[in-house]
Amino acid sequence: VAAQMGGYLNQLNSYEQAFSNMDMQMLMTKDQRQAMKLRNKYAASDVNLATFNPNQTQEESKGLWFRPYASFEKVDLKGGPNVENNMYGAFIGGDSDLIELKHGWDAMFSGYASYDGSHQNYDGVGIYQNGAHLGATAVFYKGDFFTGLTANIGTSIADASTMYGNETIPMLMTGVASKTGYNWELLKGRFIVQPSLLMSYSFVNTFNYRNAAGVSIESDPLNAIQIAPGLKFICNLPKGWQPYFNINMRWNIIDDTHFGARDVNIPEMSVNPYVEYGLGLQRKWGERFTGFGQAMVRNGGRTGISLSAGFRWAL
Repeated sequence: VAAQMGGYLNQLNSYEQAFSNMDMQMLMTKDQRQAMKLRNKYAASDVNLATFNPNQTQEESKGLWFRPYASFEKVDLKGGPNVENNMYGAFIGGDSDLIELKHGWDAMFSGYASYDGSHQNYDGVGIYQNGAHLGATAVFYKGDFFTGLTANIGTSIADASTMYGNETIPMLMTGVASKTGYNWELLKGRFIVQPSLLMSYSFVNTFNYRNAAGVSIESDPLNAIQIAPGLKFICNLPKGWQPYFNINMRWNIIDDTHFGARDVNIPEMSVNPYVEYGLGLQRKWGERFTGFGQAMVRNGGRTGISLSAGFRWAL
């Protein structure tokens, strides 16, 4: 159960990483994003008349990005033990150009891959997991409205150390997620309030295996839905600085999952709802680079801190 929980939490993290570029874009004001659409449409013979600022438009061009992450937390499983869960890894991906569609819509498409590692520890049991994800994302913008959809597939091998010896637990994860939000600009865009809603469906299959005590462990797949409304407060400061504060509430609606050993059912366990809040800072450098760092604190069913950073290079 603890190994499956670790795989599920890595799956949730993959959705956050997949939507990071959309989040980076929507830190900008509407005027800055409109300037991106005007590029190559208007030319000015007067050098003092500028319709396009290259320091604000890296996100319109195709690019490559890299994001390492780590989190340190305890997960109080409902009906189960308090599991120490540490996650770490990195995502790498590439984006298309911003594509202009009909009726004022714009779109961008991305592909990504990751290395995902984690460690669960409780009551003398230690589990190390190593795995990877492959996925794709499509995001759409219209004015101050944005929405995105991502789908991915991943695999993980969990190596557990127990009082009986070592066990190897293979897992397969896949899922889809959508994130939708809106920018409400104040003070001519210097301050932005951004409500959003992230919803996801995850499928995590822990394959049947024989444990170190020689007992066959059987399980049904985990089918889980998470609903996560959020609110972000953004400041657009001079010289490309963009600090923000983010708060999210997360509910895990987990379907029945059954584990059995020697025809005895293992009790079901789930992750309680939790809230996360924290600060981030993004900055643009020149015409090509955008970088950010973020720290989020979690309380409730997950208690701890999540750290992430990254940069994007426009090609």
